[in-house]
Amino acid sequence: MSERTILYLRFDWLRFRARCSVRGRRGLESPSKKLHLGCGSRHVNGWLNIDVRGSDFDVDLANLPLPWKDDCFESVVSQQVIEHLDLRLELVPLLRDLFRMAKSGAELWLCCPDLEKACRAYAVDHGLTLYQDALTRGGIVLPEGMPVQHYINDLFHQDGSHKNLYDLELMTWALESAGFSNCERVTEGEMLNRFSEFPPRRDDVQSIYIRAIKPK
Repeated sequence: MSERTILYLRFDWLRFRARCSVRGRRGLESPSKKLHLGCGSRHVNGWLNIDVRGSDFDVDLANLPLPWKDDCFESVVSQQVIEHLDLRLELVPLLRDLFRMAKSGAELWLCCPDLEKACRAYAVDHGLTLYQDALTRGGIVLPEGMPVQHYINDLFHQDGSHKNLYDLELMTWALESAGFSNCERVTEGEMLNRFSEFPPRRDDVQSIYIRAIKPK
């Protein structure tokens, strides 16, 4: 059995375990009005940090609806998560569920690898600038002699875990399909000015940050 197969099986087991843990649980009160979606190991104080494992409340983001009640979150932040979800089958349904759980006027902040930046980077220098930026943040190290354009491949597939990259137009379509409005491109700095408790990722070079609102 390959290492990749073992990794996939392990992740499927974590998803199954998270689904079992929330079975039959609906309309829950949240201990925070702020939702950190797909937190990984980055737990942020004052937020409800959720992920498939090791979080405040383990969930599978593809198992909807999520267990919290309607109109309970004032802010939602998710960084480097949505690219792991199938656009039509998982992401848009998740955004619709977030819309359900968001209060009127709530803010949704998302970021992921930027489709436009990846394509432009290939045309300019085969992705060298993106690769050098990733190295400063502990990104993948290409084998010696491998052409740097393979880093562009990694952005798109990341060993099969990336499903889609997004630009502003595609992400706006997904958000508006779910009911959100006022979708705009922002920077990580703007997000950190709004929520200073988040640790910086310093990933603006390769990522798109988008802010959207649930209309009042």
